[in-house]
Amino acid sequence: MPAGRWLVFDTNVYVVALREGAGGHASELLRRLVPRTYLAAVVSAELHAGALDDVGREAVRGLAEPFLRLGRVVTPDARAWDRVGDVLAEAWRRQPQLRDRLSALWNDALIALSARQIGATVVTQNVRDFALLRRYARFEFEPLQTFGQHPA
Repeated sequence: MPAGRWLVFDTNVYVVALREGAGGHASELLRRLVPRTYLAAVVSAELHAGALDDVGREAVRGLAEPFLRLGRVVTPDARAWDRVGDVLAEAWRRQPQLRDRLSALWNDALIALSARQIGATVVTQNVRDFALLRRYARFEFEPLQTFGQHPA
């Protein structure tokens, strides 16, 4: 990955960071890379949906607010929404056994295509679904587990 490339972290990376606390690997990675990071609006919505108590809601607000202030929230545009529909339809046509998983892939596809809008790489633990989506749409992603381990 080029050194100056924008990043979009998937929801699962933020969840790991919140669970680990300030000293954990994911938390340190997020803190170090925040100058190169955009928050996907879809990720923000998923984090808000998962914050079931006051502590969780405050943690999510604290995470999202700096991105909002800096104007670094990426939202899927109309083309991205349409393209997600096309991508999932193509996946269903080519792999009918995926039919039951398609609704679960919507948000990941929106995250991927939002990141593509700004030329960003998605960093995720959900390699299986993002690898599947990449068969049908061009975007960059890297597994959290190996992120930053190879030369730029």
